[in-house]
This record gives sequence, C-alpha cells and structure tokens, in this order.
Amino acid sequence: MKTTSNLLDLLFQNRSRFRDVIPKSLFKKPHREVNLPEEVLKFFKRHSRLKISPKEITNPDKCAQLVKQIHKELGLVWSCGGWLENREKLLAETYLKETKSWIHLGIDINVPVGTPVLATANGVVHLVDSDFPEKGGWGNFVIIEHQIAEVKFYSIYGHLASTALVNEDKTVLAGEAVGKVGTTKENGFWFPHTHFQLISETEMRRQEKPFTLDGYGSPKNLDYLRENYPNPLTVLPMGNKD
Repeated sequence: MKTTSNLLDLLFQNRSRFRDVIPKSLFKKPHREVNLPEEVLKFFKRHSRLKISPKEITNPDKCAQLVKQIHKELGLVWSCGGWLENREKLLAETYLKETKSWIHLGIDINVPVGTPVLATANGVVHLVDSDFPEKGGWGNFVIIEHQIAEVKFYSIYGHLASTALVNEDKTVLAGEAVGKVGTTKENGFWFPHTHFQLISETEMRRQEKPFTLDGYGSPKNLDYLRENYPNPLTVLPMGNKD
C-alpha cells in the first residue's frame, strides 16, 4: 500500500469527495467556527462575578450549561473548531495533566444531543467501540477506513450515543449516518458534541494494538501531529470560506 508524505495535500486535492458530518439542515441556523477555550475565558471576563474552579469547568453538566450560554451570547445555535488548540487552561484538571498532551487533534462540533453524525467520505467501518465508563474518554465511537489513490487514512467520530451506531465492517457512503451525538452520561462525560478527527494510516497502525488513540497530543510534537492528524476543516464543506 502506497503512502504519502503529505496526507493533507492529497485530501485537499480530493476535497470534493468529502461531506460534512452533520445534517445540512443545521447550516440554516446561526453557527461559526470558534476557539472554545478563548470563548470560555472571555465569558468569565464578561461575568467577573461568576466563580468557577477548573474542576467545575470540566463537570459535564456545568460545561454543557456554559457552552449553551456562550452560544446564546454569541448568537449561535451551534459551533465548531478546535484543531491544534492548546487546551491546557481549560483542561488542567483532567487526565491530560499526567501526559501534558494539551493539543486538540480534531475538531469539536458542538451540536445538541441526538444530532445525526454522518460519514465524511466513502469507506468501510473499521471499528465501533466504547471506553465507558472512562471519564474524559471517547465514549461510544466509530472509526472509518478510507482510501484515495491507494493511500489509506481514517476518520473517527467520538462522543456518540449507544444507540443507532453503524455496524462494524459495513461499507458506508459519504453522508450516511454512523451514529448520533450522545448524552453526557454515555459520551465520555463531556458536554454534548462530536469530536471529528482525521488520522494517517501510519498513526492508526501505531495506536491501535493496543488501542491508545487519543484526541490530544503533546505540544512537543506539533510538526508530527500536523502531518498525521490533518485539519478536518481543510476538506469539510463547513470549512469552505468562499
């Protein structure tokens, strides 16, 4: 199987093959790309009387209320973003403090519970699994294997509901539902959203046996992370600024 030294170039050249991973109906509602950690800090500057600890910020119910309020103040129904964000200030009291892997490797699509999550491109379902009850984990997740010009790569859809999951080994088409956004109690104990990430074949093979694939990486490895976890908004239609 051939590989590419620049997976992002290959994906960008073939971006017409990709679909957004949420329904088209949501794009009629107010939305935009946001840097959520920055918006959280701005929120507390606007509301200086509010007192909340780092642990409270990562409480899934309180975080869900916070994101909802931020969306309301920004005039948004939903938001997306987060590729290669450094989330140290936001997630200082999570499992990440042990590894100091603060760099977010995918994008978060912050939409309501029950929102259908769709395959970004044609492929075969590589893995359907859950790390419940791991706090801060993937929850229920789906990984799809794709191939373009003999180059394999993968997409992962995290924090899903336990119902309506696609079957493993199924061939799926771009835009086909693979799951739904899960509640905080089944999605890894996060606020409602789906984490969407692209992964090189090299990195997938390195992380899958044993399964250690994470949504965060070390700031010391930025060049490697850029190469092996390409920016999803480069190929998703929602990232098209034209």
